[in-house]
Amino acid sequence: MTISVQCEECFQSYQVKDERAGQTLKCKSCGSKMRVPAVEEELEDLSADYGEPIAQPRKKKAVKAKKKKSSPRKSLNISAGGIVKKTFGVLSMVVGVFMLGLAFYMFFAGDAPDGTRGRPVAGLLMASVFMSVGKKWMFD
Repeated sequence: MTISVQCEECFQSYQVKDERAGQTLKCKSCGSKMRVPAVEEELEDLSADYGEPIAQPRKKKAVKAKKKKSSPRKSLNISAGGIVKKTFGVLSMVVGVFMLGLAFYMFFAGDAPDGTRGRPVAGLLMASVFMSVGKKWMFD
């Protein structure tokens, strides 16, 4: 037969032999000390200390109307607004890719006329903005 022990620091559970009852053990996870309860302590009735539990009334779940299953594919938005949105999404992606290329060029080869190195942080940020907006407009 085994005794269940739980660390009070990290809540790791252990099963130890009855011979270890009353001993202090070290937790393998966090290293804190924990006392193995005696067999009588483990089985003692706590209702005398705390009284009977109070049953909470259960809430009834509202019955929801079943939705009609739709197909997993989205319908094509062929309206004029949808076509314009997708067109601007493609243009935004193209501008983002172009700005990304310029930022990489600035980083690796783009020295300023006075000999200082270019810092393409703004170009990278703008490229990410254009590409994320383009993705949203194209696929949403």
